[in-house]
Amino acid sequence: MRSIEPIDQHALRATSPLDGPALDDDPTGRIIADYRATIVAMKCAMSDRLVRLGISMAQLNILHTLQRTGEMPMSRLADVLNVSVSNATGLVDRMEERGLIERRRVPEDRRVVLVRITADGGRILEENDALTDDMMREVLSDLDPTQLQVIARAVAQFRSSLETTVDVHARDRHLTSTAAPRSR
Repeated sequence: MRSIEPIDQHALRATSPLDGPALDDDPTGRIIADYRATIVAMKCAMSDRLVRLGISMAQLNILHTLQRTGEMPMSRLADVLNVSVSNATGLVDRMEERGLIERRRVPEDRRVVLVRITADGGRILEENDALTDDMMREVLSDLDPTQLQVIARAVAQFRSSLETTVDVHARDRHLTSTAAPRSR
């Protein structure tokens, strides 16, 4: 089994709302605050792993995007990342040098550059996911079976509701879509 990186407990405590009567009166607020603190702890643990894997959070985001969507034009990738095409090109250049992604031109229109994840890029995602899974299993091993069942149901309902909400907001955005500002 792989070793799990220690969480920066000071940073976690600084953002965790584990105490305080005001939050007991607002369970939604407490859930939101605890969720944020959990995400901060996960990001801290993830950034340490990414340094060891030799990739940045932006590169990880590109790998996840390409894994989820498949091959896409460079201009679309820049739109999804909300960066300029030149900024996306710089990120893609470094990733292509490492063999994590590849580019190809469309023969019918040589101006279009398609980007896709490679097997090596997929392996980086698998390794990162395995490390995250190991950490989550270690954390969840502290809970009893009854707690695990309650959490499993709650997380499934939370994910379903989140997906529905995201879908509704995405449809609303497409109806009133305006160009997103980009860094130049």
